[in-house]
Amino acid sequence: MKKLMMIAVASMFIFAGCEEKKDAAVEQAKPAPVAEQPVAKKAPAPSEVAVRAGVQSVDWDKAIEMNANGAIYVDVRNAPELNEGFAPHALNIPLSELKQRIGELPKDKDLLIYCRSGRRSEAASKYLMDQGYTRVYNVIGGFLAYPKK
Repeated sequence: MKKLMMIAVASMFIFAGCEEKKDAAVEQAKPAPVAEQPVAKKAPAPSEVAVRAGVQSVDWDKAIEMNANGAIYVDVRNAPELNEGFAPHALNIPLSELKQRIGELPKDKDLLIYCRSGRRSEAASKYLMDQGYTRVYNVIGGFLAYPKK
């Protein structure tokens, strides 16, 4: 019985040590921060923009402020998802239709892209940037993070 207890205690120490190494490995694996690119006027201050995989992101507070200054909301969710609600005056272009409807989006205005949780909008933002759009902002958290009044 004593041997079993000793093995159990030793195992706990080994597992605890492995977790610390895993945490250290995760910290080392984090990518280095990406340098921010200059943005057009009316763009948020660099401290208010997060950049991930080349896609600029803003939170809803900043998105609402930008929208009040002329930025356009682009909702890339499918039509049935709009029953959950949507940002005021948002243009709905589902991600699956973005390639065909890209001409509906102006290049001279800030575009605030959002979906339900943020994954599709990040993909849409990246696609738009690949097509030459420079004033594209992914709204962090998607509509799930939209401030409810």
